[in-house]
Formats: sequence, structure tokens, C-alpha cells
Amino acid sequence: MPCPAFLRLNFSSWYPPLSLRKCRCIVFAPRICSQMRSVVVFEVPPFMSFTRRQILTGIAGLAVVGLGAGGASRYWMGRRESQAGSDFVLIAAPLDIELVSGHKTPAWAFGGSAPGTELRVRQGEWLRLRFINQLPVETTIHWHGIRLPLEMDGVPYVSQLPVKPGEYFDYKFRVPDAGSYWYHPHVSSSEELGRGLVGPLIVEEREPTGFAHERTVSLKSWHVDEVGAFTEFSVLREAAREGTAGRLSTLNGIPQAVIELPAGQITRVRLLNLDNTVTYRLNLPDAEVQIYALDGNPVTPRPFGDEYWLGPG
Repeated sequence: MPCPAFLRLNFSSWYPPLSLRKCRCIVFAPRICSQMRSVVVFEVPPFMSFTRRQILTGIAGLAVVGLGAGGASRYWMGRRESQAGSDFVLIAAPLDIELVSGHKTPAWAFGGSAPGTELRVRQGEWLRLRFINQLPVETTIHWHGIRLPLEMDGVPYVSQLPVKPGEYFDYKFRVPDAGSYWYHPHVSSSEELGRGLVGPLIVEEREPTGFAHERTVSLKSWHVDEVGAFTEFSVLREAAREGTAGRLSTLNGIPQAVIELPAGQITRVRLLNLDNTVTYRLNLPDAEVQIYALDGNPVTPRPFGDEYWLGPG
């Protein structure tokens, strides 16, 4: 019987090394995992002709289309644009979490967890999300790496006004590219990201990829002291070098986490760095690893090497 795979993260104070034990694996993008003698996957209109009747019908349809303000539904030759997509309600609120054993840390969370809940949408479809701010400060949501209209980009006083405590904002945009992305505020970024306001955004391919299993692995550094109280979120001298690293790091919000994967199965793992300055050094000893995608973009498969430096995002 093959043994279950283990993904173990042992974090150092500056560059948390990521190590895999007892594995032979193929990695499809640094977006981790292992399995003895198994395959592991990492993730880091056709031309149309018209009859005369169809053209005339389409023109007649266009004559009755009225486009209101704010991006009304689009039509082409009398045919309404697809509104298929995913709908979410996301609340930002305070949340006590346990990063240091026996002590509570006063985090801020999206969707009741820090890092925040994972959002998933299919490539080419709409993401519709009502964001409710229950924090004591104003904030926004920026969709990191997503191509979208300016008014949906979440940059305060540039693309929108900040969402004040007790207020809400509706985000709606079509997601054009598949890949592993993340969302976070752009208001007082060092503090709000440092307190936990980050989360993964996964855009699935239009067509099934054939992966039987998939995992999202989110790395997050926390600036806390020995009793879980927050310390300085950014130090200029450190940020200008390798980033202001915290006292400890987590994998999907859990310190010193271990992930088990199905034995003998292909698993795609999406690896995300949910920090705004810290760069992680990843180690995969005794693993046969290849990278085939970066930042959601396919690349010619290449060896992972002895280590890989994963920057923010």
C-alpha cells in the first residue's frame, strides 16, 4: 500500500523553507505536495455565417435595445450577452485567531477566516460580489492580477471611494483569464493585509483540465510577538531588502501545517504568497519537479531546481 503524501512547512524567521519528504513528483506551476511514486501537480468565436433573414432579424433586435448607465447588459445582433457567473456575499469583520498557542490575536478577516475564504469562478464568466464592511476602519477589495474595468479595481480615491464601516459595495466584472490570484485591500495596505485581510481567488479554466484532485496552498507571514499581539507591520529598511518578515508564518492559516494528498493520484496544487513584501524560499529536496505555469500563464516546462523564490502574489 502506498503511503499518504505529506507536505510539511518548517518556517524560519526570514525565508521559510518548504520541504517535501519521500516524494517523486511533477509540479505544474508554483501555485505543493508530494507522493511516493506518484504524480503531483503544482500550480504556481468560431467564424459564423448569417442568412439574410438572420441579419435583418438581428438589426431589428438592435433597434429596440436601450443601454442605460452603469454598464447595462450587452447585445450582439439582438442576442443578449451571457450573464453566467458566480455570486458571493463577503463580509470583512474582526476575528480572534490563535497563532501563538494559548493566546488570541485580534485579526481582521474576510468571510470569517484569516486568510479569507477562497473564491472560485470560471474563466470568461461574471464575478458578482456584495462586499459588506463590518470593520472599524474603511477598506476596499483589490483583485490582484485580474484584468477588469477601472471602477472595479478597488483602489481608493482612484477607482472608487473607500467602503466605510457599516457600508457595502457591489463588485461585478467578467474574469477573462484562468489562474491562481488573490484579493486584498488597498487602504492602509501594510496594516490591513498584516491583520489578515487577504484571500485566494481561483479562476478555473473554461474546459475541464482532467485533474482529479486540487489543493490551494496560501502562505502568510504574521507580525506578532510571543503572546500573539501585533507588532510593527512594515520596517522601511527591511521592506527595501527582503521584506518585513513576521515572527511566524502559516499555511492556509495554520502554523506548521501538514497537508495529506491522495496516494497514487494526480493533484494540482496552487501556491500563493499572500504577503505584500515578504519573499519565500521554497525547498523541494529529493523531488523531481517541473514548473509549467507562472502567475496563471503557461510556460515551457522547466526544472524547479534546488530552490525557488516566491514573491508576493
